[in-house]
Amino acid sequence: MWGAALVLVLMTPGGPLLAAPVGAGPPPPGSPPGATLAGPSAVSSHAAPRLWVLRAEPQSPAAPYVGVIGDSTGSQLAGALADELRHRDVGVVIATVGGCQPTDVVLTFQNLDYLRSHQNCVWEGPAKQREMTSRYRPKVVVWSDIMEWSGIQAEDGRTITAGTGEWQRRILESWDRLLARLGDAHLVLVLPSWWAGAPAGHPAAFPVDRQRVLFRSWARRHADRVTVVDLTPVVCPGGPPCQQVVGGVRLRSDTVHYTPEGARRAGQKIINDVDGLRTLRGPSA
Repeated sequence: MWGAALVLVLMTPGGPLLAAPVGAGPPPPGSPPGATLAGPSAVSSHAAPRLWVLRAEPQSPAAPYVGVIGDSTGSQLAGALADELRHRDVGVVIATVGGCQPTDVVLTFQNLDYLRSHQNCVWEGPAKQREMTSRYRPKVVVWSDIMEWSGIQAEDGRTITAGTGEWQRRILESWDRLLARLGDAHLVLVLPSWWAGAPAGHPAAFPVDRQRVLFRSWARRHADRVTVVDLTPVVCPGGPPCQQVVGGVRLRSDTVHYTPEGARRAGQKIINDVDGLRTLRGPSA
């Protein structure tokens, strides 16, 4: 998938470019195929965030960047986007966090054990977004995640039920803050698709149908900066219940993640649907 000319580098704030050597360690969940990590993958609240950068080699010093944020589904799409954009002298900066929402609200995930093991979510994604914006100033940022269905844990310990008025207000405000963290980049919002093998009403706390409506309404409020891309024609052309196999080709590896072919097709649709990606070129292209 990658080809010999694609180079993976790990960026440490304030430090040099680090080419990731083969065998340096396993990549974090959801990293593009073939990726390895130079140095520790964990980030603590006292450490600067590390970003994955996928770029062509050689790449012009003035080459533009595309950012990717979200969870492991975003990580998968980043690899597919980079594989296409590297031919245009465009790099891809990955500021995703596997298993985490990209916003700064504390989601309960309807699972206390999961919440306890993902305490870093609320700051790690935003920290990576700020670092990505300040260092690379991406022209376009692609956002993909499947986490926007969970209840919120309030500051006083209350659980704010998903779908309620207060929940929607807090979620929308968190999306506004996310957009502000991206500077002047144009945001490409990948709508959540229905989960493979699950009924249309899943997840029960806040189903995909309602997620899509809320995302679209928010995007309309920011029409000058947000473009919506719907991958349903690719991964679920018949609508829910979706299948992992479409037209004889397996496009999903489980309920929500992509196979390499699924990610490739999804990445191509994202590029084709967004003028700012379809026409983006670096000076060497």
